[in-house]
Parts: sequence; C-alpha cells; structure tokens
Amino acid sequence: MKVPKVLREDSSRAGRLWIAAGVLAVLAMAGVAVYQIPRGNWFFTGHYACQFCDIKSRISDVWNVRQGRVLYTFYPHKQYFTYPPAALFLFFPLTLAPKMVAIYLWSVVSIASYGGLILIGWWWIRRTVSLRMIGISMLAATGAVMLLPTMSILLSQGQTASILALMVALDALVLRGRRQGVLTGIAAAFKIYPAFFIGFWVVRREWRPAFTALVSGATTTLVAWVLWPQHSYRFFFERLSSGKEISHFHNNIHWRSSSSSPYSFFYRPPFHGGALGSTLGMIAVIAVAILGMVVAVRLYRRGYELSAFVVGVMGSTLAAPVVWDHYFAWAVLLPLVALEVGWKRPLGLAATTALVALLVPWGMARDENFSYVGFDAITILLFFSRNALLFTTLAVMLTGWFTRPREVHQHAQVN
Repeated sequence: MKVPKVLREDSSRAGRLWIAAGVLAVLAMAGVAVYQIPRGNWFFTGHYACQFCDIKSRISDVWNVRQGRVLYTFYPHKQYFTYPPAALFLFFPLTLAPKMVAIYLWSVVSIASYGGLILIGWWWIRRTVSLRMIGISMLAATGAVMLLPTMSILLSQGQTASILALMVALDALVLRGRRQGVLTGIAAAFKIYPAFFIGFWVVRREWRPAFTALVSGATTTLVAWVLWPQHSYRFFFERLSSGKEISHFHNNIHWRSSSSSPYSFFYRPPFHGGALGSTLGMIAVIAVAILGMVVAVRLYRRGYELSAFVVGVMGSTLAAPVVWDHYFAWAVLLPLVALEVGWKRPLGLAATTALVALLVPWGMARDENFSYVGFDAITILLFFSRNALLFTTLAVMLTGWFTRPREVHQHAQVN
C-alpha cells in the first residue's frame, strides 16, 4: 500500500488547527443538514421533493429484513430497495442508533468522503499530503456542498455515491499490491456500477487487481446470499434477469425528466421511448461505457492517472439506464483534473466548463409534465436543462481523447 508522505514541517500547531477546522466544518455542515432539510425543500442550491427519503427507507428496509419480510416484494415506502442484497451490510449499522442520530452520522461520513476524494486527488498530483491539506480538503468539501446541487441533493436524500466513489478511488489511486481491488469488489457488490473498474484493469492487463476485485465482490455477494437467500434469489433471478429494474422506470415521469442517462434521453422529447427508444438507449449506454473505458485507458497511458480515474468514474456513472444527479460525486475532482492536464488545455477547459454547469440547479427547469404535454416556448430550456449533465460529461470524456501525452506537453512548454 502506498502511504502518502506527510510533510514534517506541517505537523506543527498550525497543521493541527487546519485539521480541527476541517473536522468541525464537516460536523457542523452535517448538523445544518439534519436541522434544515426536514424544514423545507431547499438545501443551499439543492431542491428536493422529500427529506432524507433514501436513507430513511434504507433504515426501514433493514428493520423489515430483521422482522422477516423479503426485500423486492414488500414495499412499505416509495423508495424501494434498488441495491443488491449485499448492500444491507452498508445499512445495518444505521439501526444501532436512533434514526436522526444515524442520519447525522451518515451525513458526516458522506461529506468526509467528498473530502477524502479531494485529498486523494491532491496527493496524486503533488505526491505529498500535509495536515493542512487534510483540513483544507474537509473545508473544501463542506464549501462544495453549498455550491454544487449534486452534492446537496446527495445529502438531502442520504445517498451512497460519495462513499462508493471514495472506496473506488482508494483502490484505483492509493492501494497497491495484494490489497488493490478489494474495495472495488465490495463496492460493486453494494451497487453494480463500480464493476466498470474491473474492466478498466482488464483492458490495462493488470490481472491481479481485476482478479482480486472479482473475488472480493463474489465473496461479499456469496456471504449476503447465505445470510439472506430469499432476497438474493429475488434480486438476481426476478428483478435483475427479468429487466424489471429498467422497465419499471419507463412510465416514471420523474425518470423521464431528471435522469441523465443516455438511455433515458430517448424517453423524452423529441423522442418517445417505446421499443425503438429502448433499443437506441441500450446502444447509447454501451457506446458510452466503451467510450469511457477507451478514453480512461488512453489518458492513463499518456500519464494522466487522476484524469483517467475521473473519466472512468464518468463512464461508470453514465453507463446505466438510471443516472440521478447525486451520482455525480466526481464533480469535486474536476478542478484537480484541470490542474493535472493544464487549465488552458482542451481537457482542462472542458473540466472547468463541466464544473460551472454543475453549479447550476438544473432541476428547477425540468418540468416533469412536459414529457406528456408537448412543445411550447420553453422547449429549448427544458431540453438543455434535462440533458445538461449528460452533455457536459460527454464533452469531458470526448475531449480527453485529444489530450497529448504528458511528455509531449511538457516538452512544448519548455520550448
């Protein structure tokens, strides 16, 4: 395992003060979230329809499992369990504390995970990390919650994206040797999307982490199957294999207006879904997954490993039939992508543009009823607000293809 070098001169009182400031900021922001979110439908720039819906539902799901009810068939709430059964390992600890205490602690971990992503990105570029940088990363994550709707919405719903992204980032950028791959496999057992990085290692012919990830993911899934056989059978042989995990969204008005997946793009104006839309959507999802894989490997081989990781996460995010705003946990790394490749270079400019686009609360301009009403004077605004995150993410991925190797870029700068 690579252990980041800590600067000795930053182990002073000033460094400890930065750490304290960062920790206090995270704790305070989680407290603000727990206090404010139940009292309205705005949290800074994030607008939401319900308060802590997902995390409250997950706590309820765990209690239902403990009482003998079977997931995927018993729906006591709207936010039904969409995760594989192994994700119960992630949510079981939440039932060990009173509900609002559990939600507060979950919010702390979610914000700290964003801070961890920033810290890993900084360390990868600079190859050093200090106590001050740890504190600054926590402060930056806290500030980003106030600026990025995708982050505030994640907190308002109690979602998992920042935690899973941190697990994969540790595996891809920090861990080495026999441990590399373990966290990615576990994350993929919790939610399928991180399995994208197993393919990333296979394409790079890094067989050990790919094999380790497969084994850890299979082991986690197997343990969950032994503990919860009925839940596992229904998920893998009824919901997943039957296609219900996708088809049940087709008539969901919120999915049509708000999902940023290339699949859902074909289920709203100017398209109308149906068999043709489904076929085009699946083709688009596969194409985007391949694009993300190819560009990520290309950037990696050209010396931009952090940017390769971010593009890989982008591909993992978009290569799904359902992509909600809170999936965009990688947004906090976009400034570091621009720093790695150069702010004025095409990929740096694309990353900066994507960050600016992610600062806009597009959700406020997504009229859900428009999917059924038809066209009017605000057609263009609706079209771009619904597809803004998809388009800006694709722009970063496509621009990454044209990024010159690090050696060529450095030589051009010298001359």
